[in-house]
Amino acid sequence: MDVLTKTSNCFRCGKQRIVLSTTNEKIGNSNIVTKETICPDPECQKKVEVLLKQEADKRRQSNLLKESRLASRVKAKIEEAKN
Repeated sequence: MDVLTKTSNCFRCGKQRIVLSTTNEKIGNSNIVTKETICPDPECQKKVEVLLKQEADKRRQSNLLKESRLASRVKAKIEEAKN
């Protein structure tokens, strides 16, 4: 199956997603095709968007906690080196 014609299904309801927009971008010698797809059911798409936002927020929070732990370890090592 050609990558450009491959379709996907909604992970929530299983219906075949429809292409909302297609973007072609040339980077070096490569042509990058990006397709934005949505669920054909508007109510399901709203719920999918909420789920995706929650996941993005969770990843953002996780990265902030990771940076905070790293900063704490670096600070502790600096304090330890001073003593």
